[in-house]
Amino acid sequence: MRGLRKSYGDFVALKGADFELRDGEFLTLLGPSGSGKTTLLLAIAGLNEPDGGEIRIDGRLATYLPPYRRDIGMVFQNYALFPHMTVYDNIAFPLKMRRWAGERVRPAVERVLGIVQLPELADRYPMQLSGGQQQRIALARALVYEPSVILMDEPLGALDKKMRDRLQLEIKQLHKELNIAVLYVTHDQEEALVMSDRICLMRDGQIEQLGPPDELYFRPRSVFAADFLGESNLLKGRCATTVAGRAKVKLVDGGLVECLCDAALEAGAPVRVMVRPEAMRLLREGERAENELTGILHDTVMSGGTTVDRFATAGGVILMAKRLTDGLGARALPGETARLGFAADRAFAITEG
Repeated sequence: MRGLRKSYGDFVALKGADFELRDGEFLTLLGPSGSGKTTLLLAIAGLNEPDGGEIRIDGRLATYLPPYRRDIGMVFQNYALFPHMTVYDNIAFPLKMRRWAGERVRPAVERVLGIVQLPELADRYPMQLSGGQQQRIALARALVYEPSVILMDEPLGALDKKMRDRLQLEIKQLHKELNIAVLYVTHDQEEALVMSDRICLMRDGQIEQLGPPDELYFRPRSVFAADFLGESNLLKGRCATTVAGRAKVKLVDGGLVECLCDAALEAGAPVRVMVRPEAMRLLREGERAENELTGILHDTVMSGGTTVDRFATAGGVILMAKRLTDGLGARALPGETARLGFAADRAFAITEG
């Protein structure tokens, strides 16, 4: 993708997207509704025509090629299975459209049904399948002709959480076994973190940040990236000093904290210090930490295996501290003042602007 642009009237959906999907890579387009991720995917699929820029697949210019000449497979959120066809015929359909010889079709369909572990469903119709089974059949149909790239547009969005979590791992395992390039669209941050080799975070038709999941999670380049990908505490301040990738930041409430930073950060720059809730902990009496803040416990929310305590600082900032729901460790009661601590290497300074 080079400089891809797309407008719908006065609305600019893509403002010049540039990236490469590597051979065998699982790359996720992540972002809120309206960020341009589906527009980008449809342009690659040949289902909408860009206003500018170019698309190359395996080095071949494909910007304006029809979809059937792009050597791609597509999996949609609504599965797009033909209700009047059996599972076998649904999977065989793209092979017949490509005029495969009859003796090649059955072995190919049986092979891919084995890959998605549903060989016994060949004679059933889509309405006789569960949502998870339908999604696996849709994936099998996209895999059967062995395209160079698989495009997936929110394929798990219609499933319940338990099924979605299971299929995430199944798709990830299939990708690993088949070593096929996958471009995946989702607005689900957790899904992107679980499945991706790299994440392309989009915002307002542009690429906000592109990199491995751990890079986006621990070293986001913008406040938007830090806030969108997972929960985060964002402490406003100004960089006081920087030395060898570490910064001291004077917070607006007068506190001083130390954190990691990019080499380009300069003293005097306005920043937000990002601390993930799991890096923030409640300190026991007499216990010390590299960085310490004080807050009053506002409320506690338990969600299964983890619990989040929310504290309000004197300046009105809400701080979140996440812990395992195990009954161990320091605790505070609502309304109590507590000390919170975090290590310098678990915090990161993000330049404002």
